Amino acid sequence: MVKQPESTYSRLGGMQFIEGWFSFLWWISGQWFLLSAQIDANRIFAAVAYVVVLIVIGLPLWWKTTEVYRVSLPYSRIAALDNLDVTQGMNISISTLDTARGDKLVADLNDIFKTSKWFQLTFFALSLEKKYLASVHSLEDLENAPFQPRKVGELLLLEVPGLARFTANHVLVGLKRTVYFSSETTAVKLSEVLESWLLQEKSLRQTVAAMTAPTETDQDQSGRRRMPAAEEYDIMITVVNPEPEKLQLNWDLPKAVQVYLEPLLHELSPVARYTVKSQWLYFVTLNVQPKLVADSSGYGRKHYALAEDILPQIITPLEKKLASHVSRNPCLNFVVYVPPCEAAPLHIYRRQGVRVKGGVDAFLSPRWGGIVIHNPSSLICHNTSVQPKEYSPDTVAVMGVFLAQFRLLMGIPELEEISRADRLPLSVVSLGDWELDSLLRVRTMEQLTSARLTLQSLSQLLSEISNIVINDAVGDSVYRAVDCVERAAKLLKIGQLDRAFNDSKEAFLSAEAAFTDPSLLALLYFPDDQKYAVYIPLFLPVMIPVILSLKNIYAWFSGRINSKSKLKED
Repeated sequence: MVKQPESTYSRLGGMQFIEGWFSFLWWISGQWFLLSAQIDANRIFAAVAYVVVLIVIGLPLWWKTTEVYRVSLPYSRIAALDNLDVTQGMNISISTLDTARGDKLVADLNDIFKTSKWFQLTFFALSLEKKYLASVHSLEDLENAPFQPRKVGELLLLEVPGLARFTANHVLVGLKRTVYFSSETTAVKLSEVLESWLLQEKSLRQTVAAMTAPTETDQDQSGRRRMPAAEEYDIMITVVNPEPEKLQLNWDLPKAVQVYLEPLLHELSPVARYTVKSQWLYFVTLNVQPKLVADSSGYGRKHYALAEDILPQIITPLEKKLASHVSRNPCLNFVVYVPPCEAAPLHIYRRQGVRVKGGVDAFLSPRWGGIVIHNPSSLICHNTSVQPKEYSPDTVAVMGVFLAQFRLLMGIPELEEISRADRLPLSVVSLGDWELDSLLRVRTMEQLTSARLTLQSLSQLLSEISNIVINDAVGDSVYRAVDCVERAAKLLKIGQLDRAFNDSKEAFLSAEAAFTDPSLLALLYFPDDQKYAVYIPLFLPVMIPVILSLKNIYAWFSGRINSKSKLKED
């Protein structure tokens, strides 16, 4: 049966029990002392009884009834996590028709990446039969070829003679785990694509550094936007219609979520679980006053403009009405605001006085979500014969922006441009296999770092405050977190990315569960000095005469021994 930590009331009850027990023993001993007051031997034996009751029985009993239940924790293993090797192993095969060229690329790439502190890359040449490339007539044929690597975390660099038939670039990143390159491509160009796009070593380094020393290092732009690691996320889609009596929206939002959002959520299911919610808000405004400006077309048209500087002022009052805090899970908010015809069209302007790029006015708030301003068409607004007006939002435009914002919030960054390098265009709802691998690497490092820091903070707290209860649940969570961190680091080193991610996720959740366990706060308000302040006034008046009587006991027994010795000598 598991021993439960004692509450303050149970400890005070134990103190009252001990006080009553000692009072009873004190009365019994006092009666014995009175009866034997005339006999020196009985008086000494009464003093001995006091010593036995208070010191031999009382002190151990008091110590046992007031001790705090604490499970032993692996403090040495937690301290050793600072020196844990989290190098990520990765197998990259290079396939060329010319064996000598393949060996040369392998040697050059091994030399380029030998100084990497985050990756332990293993390049090796892979023979590929000509018949596989002979039947290739389009990029789709390459993507559907049987030589595509399937294991999570692996890559294939495939030389495609005549790649210029399909693209003007020398390097083309596929949708799966294959990078196609022409015969003119050098190892330097391949390493640039690998490091900047597929491995994202700089983002990994900045993420870990920002978590370890947040006041000294800044995260990259992708890290600042990315939602914190969690087991499950809530996605709240909100449609804001400030004047429903004048403009009615005809939009099948559940179908839009099913067609556009659910396929991407299914591909991201290895990372976390997602719960999609939606709501409609009426008679809600943006609480900002846009400016009426002239259109640049020169035809005397005017429209309303929102400056980029005042966009944060929109989120704060709007968030109070989104009902996004009804769950413990982190929430990603996606808001589509349809302005009334009297305030349309409404556009967003940057600080330079130019409109945002693209045909949709939208902005992203890091670690919160995004807002899309979707203006009703001028044809509907100018039609005064129909009241109220009906408008069907452009599902493709709105959901396309939401998906792009969702990718950024989950940690799939926008890639920097590299000369003579490109990637196959993704559909609106798809995710590249190599993008998922990159996200798993970042999340694995983030979760391992968070678990390590949480365990070390908890270890320091529990070692400094000795009266905090450590129950079996907290101990099991700590041991499980340490085991998962160590196992995930080993799996990363041998290239088992998917299993390493699962262990890092388990380590992160277990460390958070241990650190936030409610039992850790049960006795923080009953420190040792308060305990001694309660017991010392109770025991000190009793202990003083007992301690002083030890001298008389010693003298009496010494005298008896000396007298017996003299009798034997005589």
